[in-house]
Amino acid sequence: MRNFKTLLVIMLALVVASCGSLKLPSPYHVTPSPLINKGGKVTFTINDTIPPKGFPTKEIVKLEPYLKYEGGSLALKPMMLKGQKAEGEGTVINYKEGAPLTYTDVFDYKPEMKVSELWVKVTSLKGGKETPISDVKIADGIVVTSSRVGKGENVAIAEHTYEKETIINTSAKLYFDYNKSNLNNGLKLNKDSKKEMDSLREFIGLNWKIKDVTIDAWASPEGELSLNQELSDDRGATAKKFIEKEIKRNSDNKEEYNVNVSAKGADYDGFMDALNASDIADKNKIANVIKSQVNKSEREQQIRNMTVIYKEIEDMLAVLRRAEISVNCYQPKKTDEEIARLSTSSPDSLTVKELLYSATMTEDVDTKLSIYEAAIAKNDKCWRAYNNAAAIYINKGDVDKASNYIEKANAIKAGQGSVENNMGILAAWNKDYDAAKKHYDAASSAGVDVTYNMGVLKMIDGDYAGAEAAFATKSCDYNLALAQLSEGKTSEATKTLDCAEKTGEVYYLLAVIGARTNNNTMAIDNLKNAIDAVPAYKSEAASDMEFLNLKSNTDFMALIK
Repeated sequence: MRNFKTLLVIMLALVVASCGSLKLPSPYHVTPSPLINKGGKVTFTINDTIPPKGFPTKEIVKLEPYLKYEGGSLALKPMMLKGQKAEGEGTVINYKEGAPLTYTDVFDYKPEMKVSELWVKVTSLKGGKETPISDVKIADGIVVTSSRVGKGENVAIAEHTYEKETIINTSAKLYFDYNKSNLNNGLKLNKDSKKEMDSLREFIGLNWKIKDVTIDAWASPEGELSLNQELSDDRGATAKKFIEKEIKRNSDNKEEYNVNVSAKGADYDGFMDALNASDIADKNKIANVIKSQVNKSEREQQIRNMTVIYKEIEDMLAVLRRAEISVNCYQPKKTDEEIARLSTSSPDSLTVKELLYSATMTEDVDTKLSIYEAAIAKNDKCWRAYNNAAAIYINKGDVDKASNYIEKANAIKAGQGSVENNMGILAAWNKDYDAAKKHYDAASSAGVDVTYNMGVLKMIDGDYAGAEAAFATKSCDYNLALAQLSEGKTSEATKTLDCAEKTGEVYYLLAVIGARTNNNTMAIDNLKNAIDAVPAYKSEAASDMEFLNLKSNTDFMALIK
């Protein structure tokens, strides 16, 4: 930071009767100079010393700093100084020893203050009379580089939810006589379950590729333990033969598949669940008797005893003598190549999920956008398609279209993480940072990684260290370099920008680094590239306090004309 020319030089002409001339520091030291906007606040300090015998004992001086900018001015807090014998308020200055002169203030930054000057009004209050001395410029303002945050936020794409492999299954049961494992189609329970079995046969007849078949075989819990296990083994084997025969009879499936048989033994839990759900008046009493038995054999005997008393219990036991058969098949799918081709040639032939999935197969943003719009045309209630189209428009910088799509997505299904994230980006672009943070918090709660996007808000708040940590999720990134530069890490920022994609904003930031490091060649060469990429940077540079030291450089002046 530089020393600016004298504040209050004219005050040297102020003469007091008691002790000679007033002597204030010349020049004054203002830090930082030029002034800097940090998180919407501008803080500056004046640090100097009033020399010995430099302040008359009866003198009173009022210093009133103010910021002057086009269209207005901002009065800052005044400071009163007085001699040892002066009456009134103010900081007492010892005549013989002098004193430090320190002043600090902070004010809110407004965009119109970017091109401004810091002045101080000096007034003598000697004898109770206000006598203007002079208005003196003490600094230029305001550097706003840290607020040049790039629109590099991470958009969130909603999951397509398409399954490349979907397993569909259909189940049916075979029932068995008491202590029997042979198949009895005449058994009433098997006749009653014919509709279920016909559905299984119809499913097999679709000729879908079979993943596997699972069979769980059970016995009722009133029989002996060893017999029940043997019964469930045999019933599983019977069910296996049955389903293999049905598959062979009802389908053209020639591919091998596994039949996984699990002999479960006695279904005690199934019996107790049925008992508890029954209308038997004594069911709690029955359950307590059965549970109180010290071993399984006695428990089985008690269940047998109950069948004599309660006919309903025999009905419960009958449905437990069973084998549950589940045929698991791969749902037929289009190949990825077919989906990719149809997404552009015949999108109407695809489901919405297939369309959303197909968008992941291309890197071309315009193709992605056309696919999302096709999905919307197919189902205008698909919030995922609206959200993903909005994300594309955000990356394109089309705020109006992005806002339109994201509002529709949120109206269909509010509170989705990806939607909240993208709404946060648009809110930040509209400078509604409080709303942006609320959206990001909601997105984070829904599992979306908003670390980088929150870094943008940290930059706006002046938390440059926090922003750098957030932006570190990317390398060779403009915003990362901006955070590093805002922390004074010039070398790190330069390295980050050296490998970044060369855009107008990257060239401009490199020009700023050149100006800060007094590397005029670096500053001017990169500024030229920035203006070539974005002509608006010409007027930006003309008023940017970062280039204050180049105002006398002919090459710089030629660039900004």
